[in-house]
Amino acid sequence: MIIKKNKRANFWIRLIATLIDLLLFVIFAISSSFFVFNYKQTDFYTENVIYKEIIYRTWLLLLILFIILEYILVPIFSNGRTFGMWICKIKIIKQENNQKLSRAIFDRQRLFAFLWIFVFLGFMLISTDAFLKAARGNKLNNAEKLVFAIPVVLSTIAINLQLFLIITNAKVTRLGWNDKFSKTETVWKNKYEEIFEEEKNELKIYPKKRELPKINAIN
Repeated sequence: MIIKKNKRANFWIRLIATLIDLLLFVIFAISSSFFVFNYKQTDFYTENVIYKEIIYRTWLLLLILFIILEYILVPIFSNGRTFGMWICKIKIIKQENNQKLSRAIFDRQRLFAFLWIFVFLGFMLISTDAFLKAARGNKLNNAEKLVFAIPVVLSTIAINLQLFLIITNAKVTRLGWNDKFSKTETVWKNKYEEIFEEEKNELKIYPKKRELPKINAIN
């Protein structure tokens, strides 16, 4: 039996979609930072220490919420497409019919999203004074270096892991490790191919109903 199926997206279009999503996050992070930091003086707009801490962590929380929105919620509610995928006209589909698409998308996106969420949670451990020291290029003490090492190490792991997962997409099958892990595929939205699929004749065997012999009572 010949069926029509969405064609799997190639490596390059998937890479472009990933870069678009990354670019959108970078634009949001940089543009929102102008409301938090005074770049000319390399300082916050307020001198109040408590306000500095609140503003700094609120900004980091906004970045976390943007990651959740862009990489998890948007694909779930837009039928498997991030902003980058929507621009590139590709989407995520599930491989198994008995699998929920929302669950498959969550399994696919959570690794990258959660890693960066932990990175920004790590930055929340850093005080504003230490953050400004690092921004100005001043020397940090040992305790500040230790705290700074947490988000730095996590971000290094996140970047390398993301690059590795992207490279695994460059296969003839066009299925990367993340696709196999989440049991999903990235396909073209409007491009199809015809494939031959064997018909599955499922024969159901029912137990034979046993009929008891009729006994006529003789009075």
